[in-house]
Amino acid sequence: MNAKEAASLLGVHYKTILNMINDGRLSASKSDSGDWIISESDLAAREQQIGDKEFAAIYTHMAVQLIEKAHNRAIKAAMEDLIETARATIKAKDNRNELNQQVKRLQHALDAYKAAEAFTHTVHSIKKQAEIDE
Repeated sequence: MNAKEAASLLGVHYKTILNMINDGRLSASKSDSGDWIISESDLAAREQQIGDKEFAAIYTHMAVQLIEKAHNRAIKAAMEDLIETARATIKAKDNRNELNQQVKRLQHALDAYKAAEAFTHTVHSIKKQAEIDE
């Protein structure tokens, strides 16, 4: 992985990674393009040297990022399903049986979207708490 990816994983600034490389706290090599390349094993070895508080902060940051990404994907998927189902419902307007099925599917899609949106508050609370704990 490159230095920016390592910084994101560790929850630190890119320059912090460069400083860690320069002062020998983190092993890395340069690619042909001049980018720093850090192996996952070197990053894991560095993590083992980090104190408990810093370790917890890093993993909390990583967990929050994963939660946010999963939440964003869930909202996007629910919205896409809702739109697709709404379009199918409109197309089924002339067939009563199909229309009834699509309306039920539309209600399920809407419920899924509402559930994903409702989780937004929880995600923000988790993120806020993680920032406080750091």
